[in-house]
Amino acid sequence: MPRGPRSALLDTLTWLDYAFQPAGQPAPAETAYGQQRHSARVVPARQNRPPKSCESDGVIADDTQPVAVYTADCLPVLFADPLTRQVAAVHAGLQGTLAGVLNSATEGLLTRGARADGLFVAIGPAIGPCCYELGHDRVQQMAARADLPPLRWSAEQPHNPLAVRPQAQAHHQGVWFDLAHLARSLLLQCGIPDRQIEVLNVCTYCMAEAGSSYRYNTHFASGYQSRFSWIRRRA
Repeated sequence: MPRGPRSALLDTLTWLDYAFQPAGQPAPAETAYGQQRHSARVVPARQNRPPKSCESDGVIADDTQPVAVYTADCLPVLFADPLTRQVAAVHAGLQGTLAGVLNSATEGLLTRGARADGLFVAIGPAIGPCCYELGHDRVQQMAARADLPPLRWSAEQPHNPLAVRPQAQAHHQGVWFDLAHLARSLLLQCGIPDRQIEVLNVCTYCMAEAGSSYRYNTHFASGYQSRFSWIRRRA
């Protein structure tokens, strides 16, 4: 069975298991995950057993069973706290990121005894700035928000030398936006140290296995399958 990319950061934590699975592989048995709605809602795992029992875009484990999110181009974000050995999985697309889902997950862990400066966070495969085009108006709306950190975007499409498929072509004469950079910057604002945040830099559009990208499917009608990213504390 194909194996997804690994996080060098999470691999240092020997008390947990995790995976950024390839598209189409099912989640492990007993995994808790929500009915995702691009919201800021993060809930304890017991509220999503069985899966999709309630709407949420993040799940915090309350036992040793896995918690997960499913994504296509959005960011899958896995949290781990060595102090309390808590873990969480978050679905952070642009809408959810702007709504505050990463802040909600961080605050949820802090209320359970974690410290922001002790959290480890890995951001998995998602559409990269090499392929993620946004309209100028959307970027201007974000730039006008005082609560957001500086944005990273480019008027000229970045070249991705690691692409295994052609990069996205411009459809809106917009800009090429770095969603992972926004997420990382928001995590830094929450007090998580830079050295404890890892971005895997695997673009689902042009680098990951076929069927990974919703946006690629809209351009080529090639089909896509959700990818599960999960994490659990070992018993």
